[in-house]
Amino acid sequence: MNTTIDEIILKTDKIKAALQAASIDSLLLGSVPNFLYLTGSVAQGYIFIHKDEALPLLFLERPTYVLEGYPEELIFNVRKPELIPDLLKGRGLAISSTTALELGYLPVTDYQRLSKLSPEGVSSVDASSLMRSVRSIKTEQELTAIRHLAEVHMEIYRLVPELYQSGMSELDLQHQLEYQMRRRGSIGLFRSFGARSEIFMGNVISGRNADNPAPYDFTMGGKGTFAMPMGASNQEIAPNTTVMVDMSGNYGVYQTDITRTYYLGTLPEDVHKAHQLSMELHQWFQTYAKEGAPVAEVFNHCAARAEEEGLSDYFMGHANKVKFVGHGFGIEINEVPVLTARSRDTFRSGMTIALEPKFVFPEVGAVGLENSYIIGTEGAENITPLPEELTPLCQDDLSV
Repeated sequence: MNTTIDEIILKTDKIKAALQAASIDSLLLGSVPNFLYLTGSVAQGYIFIHKDEALPLLFLERPTYVLEGYPEELIFNVRKPELIPDLLKGRGLAISSTTALELGYLPVTDYQRLSKLSPEGVSSVDASSLMRSVRSIKTEQELTAIRHLAEVHMEIYRLVPELYQSGMSELDLQHQLEYQMRRRGSIGLFRSFGARSEIFMGNVISGRNADNPAPYDFTMGGKGTFAMPMGASNQEIAPNTTVMVDMSGNYGVYQTDITRTYYLGTLPEDVHKAHQLSMELHQWFQTYAKEGAPVAEVFNHCAARAEEEGLSDYFMGHANKVKFVGHGFGIEINEVPVLTARSRDTFRSGMTIALEPKFVFPEVGAVGLENSYIIGTEGAENITPLPEELTPLCQDDLSV
């Protein structure tokens, strides 16, 4: 098992506190993110958490080795979920009107099927929202794992200038980066929340491709292909443009998020100015983002500074603008809180946040950076402290 019993008990206690706050007694979970959160791996089946049970009960539809070490008396093999109620009854438990299901992950047909496991119906509370809130504040073991994965993630960005060769397309460069990622243990899969939220391994975009809107609610777009209309294309990386690299940190259970910007040739002054502003906003964030600080102020501050510097037209997109400037991350790359102007959240110690103030210039490309942070009582700890300046892809550009 890819975690410890003590860690599972700690996480279960956090969930039970959330159950009490929501006035419900139990959860029935089956999503991949919540299996990962509680067991450290993926299994096919269901997790039942009850306010009176110290550990979750696991109902597995298929055998697996990944749960070896979990108490055998708490694991039940089931061919179908309809067998769960009788097994619970044997322990004095039941799926009931105070049991919440994962509305954010379940198709309607699955929800209808699982809700029938209770004669009286199930709770209207959304277990997926409750769990995303619980998962937003990491345990010390989670933070240790995330710091380690961030170190692995950073290695890729140091390689970009040496992997680039004249005449490369965006896809050529991304393929080279993906190979290096896989060599370092990348699992390949880029987990994100939302049925209409897809991306593979990350994003390398340059020049005018950065202004191509994507159909998904990510910060950056890109032309991609018809089957995946987002990200890198066969467009050659041209002189006097930028190359934004935003490849995922998918090296284990948890993910980290980094963006750095590179360039060829000469860039206009306002492009340099925008990148400098992104660096400034990251410095401000490290002091501002601490326990109790309102989340909404991050977007408001970044947008106000962009307006003050005359860069609003390019802030968080050009042809298509997004309405957030960062997000939580963890098992999924887009966890809560989302850094929007309308957020009612406050920062809490133990949250992990990716800040990404970016700017898109139609012909030149995108600039800005993204770091991963851990929120504390005195500010935000940058766990991806790579150089932040615009980085040349060729030695000839060092004097630019």
